[in-house]
Amino acid sequence: MAIYHTSVKTFSRARGQSAVAAAAYRGGLRLKDFQTGQVHDYRRRGGVVASSCLGPPGAPPWALIPGELWPAVEAAERRKDATIAREFEVSLPHELDAEQRSELAWAIADVLVARYGFVVQASIHSPPTTDGVNHHVHILASTRRITGERFGDKTTELDGGPTGRIEVEWVREAVASTINSHLEAAGIRSRVDHRSLEEQSQTALLDGDPIRATLLSREPTRHQGKVATALARRGQATHVEETNLSIQQENDQEFESLIQDAVAEGRAIGLPPTHDHRAALAERAKQKSAAPFLAVGDLRIEGVMGIRLPPIENGVLRPERPPRQWNCLEWIDVALRDLWEITQARADLALGVVREWLAGVRRHVVRFGDTAQAHPLVAPVAVKIRSLKQALLRRGRRESAVRRADRLHHMAQQQWESFNADHPREGSQWSPKEWAKRRERRLAVLEMRSIELAKAQEMATQPALDAAESDILQQASELAQSCDEFPPFVSPSVRKDPLVPRPGPTSRPSAPNP
Repeated sequence: MAIYHTSVKTFSRARGQSAVAAAAYRGGLRLKDFQTGQVHDYRRRGGVVASSCLGPPGAPPWALIPGELWPAVEAAERRKDATIAREFEVSLPHELDAEQRSELAWAIADVLVARYGFVVQASIHSPPTTDGVNHHVHILASTRRITGERFGDKTTELDGGPTGRIEVEWVREAVASTINSHLEAAGIRSRVDHRSLEEQSQTALLDGDPIRATLLSREPTRHQGKVATALARRGQATHVEETNLSIQQENDQEFESLIQDAVAEGRAIGLPPTHDHRAALAERAKQKSAAPFLAVGDLRIEGVMGIRLPPIENGVLRPERPPRQWNCLEWIDVALRDLWEITQARADLALGVVREWLAGVRRHVVRFGDTAQAHPLVAPVAVKIRSLKQALLRRGRRESAVRRADRLHHMAQQQWESFNADHPREGSQWSPKEWAKRRERRLAVLEMRSIELAKAQEMATQPALDAAESDILQQASELAQSCDEFPPFVSPSVRKDPLVPRPGPTSRPSAPNP
């Protein structure tokens, strides 16, 4: 699944930053700042795939040489608080190969150069590990247009204010469009979306997809620092952990509010039958894992609200509510509800025979009140259905954990690279001890996120996913076989009696009353 990330930042002398230092670090180059006499040598740094300068038609040759371009950029600015460079950082889809990513990076840089007339240095970076997915490009741009043999007017349209916001939005949309065109040309079905998560969430609700809206409307949790991580590993509660729990609870409340607004406005939202805020909070308390993701082919369901599971211990269903003996109708209704959710996620499992079997037995019980024969047959089927749901979620959580770990790793790597680029040791505003301490904190977070990503990827290898899929198919087959024939006591006249509506978006079986 392609991940969209585009950010725009500026470099300013007021913050002690240098365009020459930034260009040297991002390109893995040795550049000299002739104004200060300082040499920035990053030729030994790893992760730089390629770095190249691009300019508009007619740009002078010196503007395409980093060692001449960036000192000229510095010299063009007189003010001691001048903005000296602007950077566009863009994630490159890992689904593309190295050559395709390079073509995409140069294409994005060309789009920006064509619109703003500045000169850029595009540096492609690769993940620190061979199996990483955090490919991205740093496009460092001059703040002035190049006209003839020298720099001209500043690109003030990219500064703050209403115009700046409009231009940044144009950049985000142009980048997304360019990425999607290259994905399509490569025959890859994934696409990216430049819109904010809030906009995407509202669109998902309008499209009747509350599951996706749930995922998109969630506020990200806070990063744990080095100290908080060490305490968490020792099992000690931390302020960050408490804050994250509060954020998770607020996410659930926000989703509930979105649903209520949609209902008040009369929008069709197609809620899943198990949507319940209290149940979501209970699920949060029992499971601290990422939101489940169910997928088969092109069919995807995302979010913890889609399927809510009680624990299954020793093959016996344990309900979420206070334990008690369910009657036969309650077992059937819960089984029908669970089955409806499974078929919404995996229509390919062909469990229609199970639905017809449960509906036929339910009609018999409703009509004749005979549960003595039905109950021993219904309960095991209900347990098998719930076990199948659990298998679907286990597989989905593995893929979801990889995406979550990758996002966190990407953010940690950004912070690490930004610190090294924006705060070189020479000329730092901090003491050497404080500088080292701040750098160490960011490195510790990056190392922790790298370990988390590696563990998540290990759990979601193709053999592991294939084994999980095989288990799902086997359980579905066994479930269908167990319902291949109606029990003898269910008469043919009752089996197809339209007495009980099938569970679906407008008719859903209810969970048992406490």
